[in-house]
Amino acid sequence: MKRCGLFRSLVAPVLAAAVLIAGAAFVGDRAQAAMDVIKFGAALPLTGPLATEGNKQKAGYEIWKDLVNGQGGINVGGKKMKVEIRFYDYESKTPTASKLYERLITKDKVDFLFGPFGSGATASVAALTERYKIPIIAPTASSAKLYARGYSYLFGLLVPNNFVSDSFFELVTSQKPRPKTMAFVTRNDFFPKVITGVFQNAAKKYGLKDIYYAKFPKDAKDMSTWLTIVKGKNPDLLMVAGYLGDLILVTKQAKELGVNPKAIFMTAGPVYSQFTEALGKTADGITTASWWADTLDYKGRIIGTPDDFSKMWRKKTGKEADYVSAASTASGVVYQIAIEKVGSLDKKKIRAALAAMNEMTFYGRVKFNKNGQNIGSIVPVIQIQKGKRLPVSPKNMAQGKYQYPKPKF
Repeated sequence: MKRCGLFRSLVAPVLAAAVLIAGAAFVGDRAQAAMDVIKFGAALPLTGPLATEGNKQKAGYEIWKDLVNGQGGINVGGKKMKVEIRFYDYESKTPTASKLYERLITKDKVDFLFGPFGSGATASVAALTERYKIPIIAPTASSAKLYARGYSYLFGLLVPNNFVSDSFFELVTSQKPRPKTMAFVTRNDFFPKVITGVFQNAAKKYGLKDIYYAKFPKDAKDMSTWLTIVKGKNPDLLMVAGYLGDLILVTKQAKELGVNPKAIFMTAGPVYSQFTEALGKTADGITTASWWADTLDYKGRIIGTPDDFSKMWRKKTGKEADYVSAASTASGVVYQIAIEKVGSLDKKKIRAALAAMNEMTFYGRVKFNKNGQNIGSIVPVIQIQKGKRLPVSPKNMAQGKYQYPKPKF
């Protein structure tokens, strides 16, 4: 018994040391694995009224992540590092988005951030990311006023809203007979109100008379009151700004009421395949403008052409790609270009690389102005014709002739 006790007393320290060494090795392996990962984060409206848009963004971010990881990761100073993305759902509630972004920064310790949906939610988190000095790339925030606030760590892929309005007015005011009057209706929400204001100013510049303006609530279930007023005023052009569900409802009720201006411009719902799927022939003739189309003649590295991305998107989702999906994936591409150029994850250096970027990608040229907003891409005007969303301007990208006046409902 004494010999057994002596054996245990001799062996126990050796076993303990072995356990400590093994444990240290395990912890070291985990630490090393963590060091080999670049952590990104995003809070998105995965449920609620904006769930369609939020889930497109999530899928877009994931396409880039899967592509990069399938190639071994991002080359950071000669070392390949895999990508992880932490997602949260802010349920289409902007105040919740801010709280979740703070969690991503302070608790999850992400390296870089992807933006939420739209200019409103992005505005709510931009001050936060500025305070923590962490870069954020916003794929769906186009308000120039947002970027004019002077956030040095915010970068947006959508060109300013006036690019969109100029593309439309240059086309429609060249038609015969030339339109003279215009009505404007907007969802009472940040982005729709901002872009409507941009269009009102542009309409004045192009010599059009503004004869009506109205707002509808975020939860509107009936658009007939203001549509009836529009019908009575009979404008040549009607602009309606809102989101997918709003604009499907507007189009259905415009048909029911016989509201038939010479052109109806909507943003941003008609760029989505869900719009034409929901409306069928009723969607024909509706005009919109998109920050991206898969028929554009771009070619960059990492993904290649718009058509290459479109095939990737269809494989993942079974749907047609649009500017939300493309800009979301492009956000990852832009980060990758900046990180590989810098060769480190230093946030200040990445911010500087983004600010100086001038790169052609499948999404188009990405070149940020002094406020951090992309000014490199082209905005094609799109009209729905026979169920298809066809670029009709500029001429070198057109796949169809602009129908003006639009076919009556």
